[in-house]
Amino acid sequence: MNPTRILRWHYVLAAALVGHCAATSLNANAWWYGTGLFIASLLLIVALARDIVAADRLCKAALDEAARIDRAARMRAWQERQRAEIDGCCERWWTSAGAEHDARHCTRKGQAA
Repeated sequence: MNPTRILRWHYVLAAALVGHCAATSLNANAWWYGTGLFIASLLLIVALARDIVAADRLCKAALDEAARIDRAARMRAWQERQRAEIDGCCERWWTSAGAEHDARHCTRKGQAA
C-alpha cells in the first residue's frame, strides 16, 4: 500500500478520534478542552487537504516536465531531419534551413561531382 495513502488515512482517523474527544469534553462541560480539541481536529483536516493539494501539484509539475522534455526531443529530431535533408545539398544550406527545400531548383553547389 502507498505510504501517502496510509498517512492520509491516519489523518482521517486522528481527526475523528480528536473530534470524538472534543464532543465528549463538551458534553462533560469542559468547554476549554472541547474547544481546543475541536480546533486540533480541524487542523488535522486542513493538513489532509494540504497534503492532497501538494500531491496534485507535484503530479502536475511532473507531467508538465515530461511534456516539456518530449517537446524538446521532438524539436531536436525535427531539426536533425531538416539538417540531414539540406546538409550537403547546397553550398549555403543554412539559408534555407527552416523553409521548404526545393530539390528541383537546387544547384547542388559544393558537392563533389
